[in-house]
Amino acid sequence: MTNVLGLDLMTAESLLKAEGKPVRLIEVRSKKGGKGNDRRVIKTTETETETVVYWSAFKTEVDV
Repeated sequence: MTNVLGLDLMTAESLLKAEGKPVRLIEVRSKKGGKGNDRRVIKTTETETETVVYWSAFKTEVDV
């Protein structure tokens, strides 16, 4: 499995799908649920049948 940790979600999904296994995406949020627009991979696991990608949205732009 290609290491996609920290990559943009859509880029990571494309790379993993190219390997031929189905990809399941799971969003991870904090209890406060901050608003962010930069979706990044924070964890991956692989089973015999699929690759599971855990992602979270980060706020990377500062409000002025």
